Amino acid sequence: TTAAAHAAGTRLEHLDQALADNPVVRASVARMRIRTDAAEALLRDTIAAVESGRPDAMLRVLESKAAAGEAAADVTDLAMRVCGGAAFRKEVGVERNFRDARAAMVMAPTTDTLYDFIGRAVCGLPLF
Repeated sequence: TTAAAHAAGTRLEHLDQALADNPVVRASVARMRIRTDAAEALLRDTIAAVESGRPDAMLRVLESKAAAGEAAADVTDLAMRVCGGAAFRKEVGVERNFRDARAAMVMAPTTDTLYDFIGRAVCGLPLF
């Protein structure tokens, strides 16, 4: 990821170590990886559900958008913290991803609306 590459390639001169030498930074990078992998796994299952015509296919589509939107927001928030002030530099590439990730949560259907739809489906209520 951009943040992982930044952490590995950035040296803290006052400590004479790479940013990635900090265990808190590595934990943040690990969290980003886990959230991304989880969203990807759900997406792969969603694709399989749609392609095979599984009864839960539409529910999986809703879940995938909600999960991916929140994962993107969480991951880019962590990336901003890992990269610090450098995250605001365009050449680092984090600031654009941070902004775009927030758009996923507010573009229709919003994440809150998706949670309502998913909750309705799980409770056996009609979606509309």
